[in-house]
Amino acid sequence: MGLLDDLKKQADMVKTQQLNQNEMRDEALKAVEAKMKQAFLYLNDLLKQLAVLKPDNPLVFSIPGVGDLKGLRFAESFIDYRKKRIDDREYFDTTSFFIRWQGTDNLMVERDMPGTIQKIRDGLWHYKIKFTEDEVRGARGTVERTRFSIPASIVTDVTIKAGHQDGNLLISTKNLMRLDSDDFIVPAGEVTDSLLEDFARALLGDSANIRKYRVAHLAR
Repeated sequence: MGLLDDLKKQADMVKTQQLNQNEMRDEALKAVEAKMKQAFLYLNDLLKQLAVLKPDNPLVFSIPGVGDLKGLRFAESFIDYRKKRIDDREYFDTTSFFIRWQGTDNLMVERDMPGTIQKIRDGLWHYKIKFTEDEVRGARGTVERTRFSIPASIVTDVTIKAGHQDGNLLISTKNLMRLDSDDFIVPAGEVTDSLLEDFARALLGDSANIRKYRVAHLAR
């Protein structure tokens, strides 16, 4: 075999590899697109039903060193999606939605030491919890204690991003399983009606079946 024949053979191998890579890429794009669309349609319908039923959320959202927000009920939600152009075609890029859970009674907390007062502020700022505070003064006008009023309201935020390159759906959540953020990676092939039902149950306070997709090193 001469040099030219050898080069032709190597070129054919490169072309075959490129063709296989393109085919795998196209298959991943199609799979992720189908599952992103399926997830959006399911969640969009789910939120419509929740807006009518207005269910309670059984979770207790604990703010370390402050107290618990509980007895919350569905108040409102919103969902939207964005697409991106890949190879002159539009594909789902992200689906984002939120649910606001509302209670009736504000959480009231009092502290009388500067250090503990600041810890309350730091904890509420860390979890992005809205609050108001009032200083209670004594007869001499000095601050005796600080009273915090924390509205009984929690927002569950969810963003589902299409992992077109690796064939996954990347889910970022805030205040889903707890008062904090968690991330999940779900292979497109595992996004089924059953999994979407499990995710819906997680939104309603039962997250047991989706924990296996949680990515610990991404949890914030």
